[in-house]
Amino acid sequence: MILLDTHVLVWCATGDTRKMSGDRMDEIDAAMLVGEAAVSSVTFWELEHIRRKPRNGMSQMPPTSSLRLRLLSDGLREIAPTGDIMVKAVQLGDDGFHKDPMDRMIVSTALNGGLRLATADTQISAWASRTNRLELFDLG
Repeated sequence: MILLDTHVLVWCATGDTRKMSGDRMDEIDAAMLVGEAAVSSVTFWELEHIRRKPRNGMSQMPPTSSLRLRLLSDGLREIAPTGDIMVKAVQLGDDGFHKDPMDRMIVSTALNGGLRLATADTQISAWASRTNRLELFDLG
């Protein structure tokens, strides 16, 4: 299963292939249709905050609640943070993970479920490479 980082979810929702290949987007779309693509529910929290302070074209996004319902009806799975995920998110700092709490929650969700993370975040990628603890989905 593929877990989508917030920016990847935005790219997929808007069809933006400037930072991710069309083939990879098609692969994520196909995974979504069969229930093999997911997001952490904190992604929608982060998305709504970003929408309220638009940047990089985010002002063109539909309301987060509408987008969420559409994506879930398309097959996207939503994974709620459990206590275990939240504790592990804090513990990521022990391995030198950066301080962004949303990134920690998303990565902890991926680790907890054994999911491949689709992200273009260079800090996450560097941490994954250094620790060899996280499998990444290649966006190339």
